[in-house]
Amino acid sequence: MRIVVSGHTGFVGGHLLRNLNLHFPNHNLISLNKEDFRLENFNNKIQKEDFIYHLAGVNRADTDKQVFSSNVEINSSLLKHLEKINFKGKLYFSSSLQEDSDSLYGKAKKKAREDFDSLSKKLGFTFYSSLTPNVFGPFCKPFYNSFIATFSHQLLNNQAPTIITDSTVKLIYIDDYISSLLKLLKGKIEAIKFNFLTEIKVSEALEKLNLFLKEYIHENKIPNLESKFDKELFNTFRSYINHKEFFPRRYEMHLDERGSFIELSKALSMGQSSYSTTKSGITRGNHFHTRKIERFSVIKGKAKIQLRKYLTDEIISFELDGNSPSYVDMPIWFTHNITNIGDEELLTFFWINEPYDQNDPDTYPEIV
Repeated sequence: MRIVVSGHTGFVGGHLLRNLNLHFPNHNLISLNKEDFRLENFNNKIQKEDFIYHLAGVNRADTDKQVFSSNVEINSSLLKHLEKINFKGKLYFSSSLQEDSDSLYGKAKKKAREDFDSLSKKLGFTFYSSLTPNVFGPFCKPFYNSFIATFSHQLLNNQAPTIITDSTVKLIYIDDYISSLLKLLKGKIEAIKFNFLTEIKVSEALEKLNLFLKEYIHENKIPNLESKFDKELFNTFRSYINHKEFFPRRYEMHLDERGSFIELSKALSMGQSSYSTTKSGITRGNHFHTRKIERFSVIKGKAKIQLRKYLTDEIISFELDGNSPSYVDMPIWFTHNITNIGDEELLTFFWINEPYDQNDPDTYPEIV
């Protein structure tokens, strides 16, 4: 099957592309770029029986009129091309809850959804759409379309977030949204229903983020993450950490005549602890997680820890020495490994926020 994705460089499109690569590796994935929308034949990237995820759009511009006209231009180009090739495949269009607001962005989205629906009836292709609520999650661009992203970025850069309107908002985590999109592809659902919405006031979300800043950044504690939303919010928050500058973190070592004592982790929620010994030159890991919170603590020996974000090339490396015990927390969607680079045995302590479940391991092999 050919799967076409527009808006793949954006927040939702990027997550969709990573999940398609992960869960549908044998499908032919095609990404539409901005330039493709300006070409009459879309650079021959769209074929008659394709499955299209149309996520491209403009949220911000110098004026609201530019937002409206840019979205109309994008959608009109695709509409004309679909009609030209007599499209018979499947198309998903992401609209917005702002459809019924006074915003020109919402009006542009509503017009496009109605136009795609009308064309689907005319040509006979399958059309899906959704009035998507506020989506949040890792890697969303700050100061763009998610106050969670903006607040997280500001707090981690010593800036004070400002609440303009303390309204109650409906939020959906990116993984839940993507899961629904993949179910369309699998044919498991015929329409998208958002069953995992969280309603929260902006001030309440900021209060939680401030608590993460206090406990995780300043007090070296893993916060209490009992609810699904709190885990999602925490993984979002920590995705804005500058990993190169923040890690590795040194432990405080307490010394007396008996020897040394080190507090490895202060977890205010449950988890699983383990340790490993690794011979010189041996590497462990080379996998990534999409939801788990994991800490590698080097207690004895010398180690190199490497991270690489899935589907990117940059490798972040840290060298840790057991003489100054320290740790690195693994960001989600970053494949990671640890190598014994010393001559003696390496002793590593691992903490992860959930016990291993062989039926849902959230562990994906990938070489750093």
